[in-house]
Amino acid sequence: MNQKPYENLKCPNCNSSMISRKGPYGVFWGCDNYPECKGTRDSQGRSKEERNKEKDKEYDETTNTEETKDTFNRNYSAFKRIKSNE
Repeated sequence: MNQKPYENLKCPNCNSSMISRKGPYGVFWGCDNYPECKGTRDSQGRSKEERNKEKDKEYDETTNTEETKDTFNRNYSAFKRIKSNE
């Protein structure tokens, strides 16, 4: 296994250096202190927290549009009519 440290990349958990590793899903960065520390980054150097923030931002950008607001309002109005008829 080819393991070479990447000096500019630090572990998101313990701030140690990261080592390029190959797993069943491809290349990733693993903490040099493994197995004591299980910190990882993806092949692009992003931690799980950074990836989740990006996903949340993308989600907010795609769901906070006039079209989705209109759809929500129509669906909520229909829901209120159904509930009032029960």
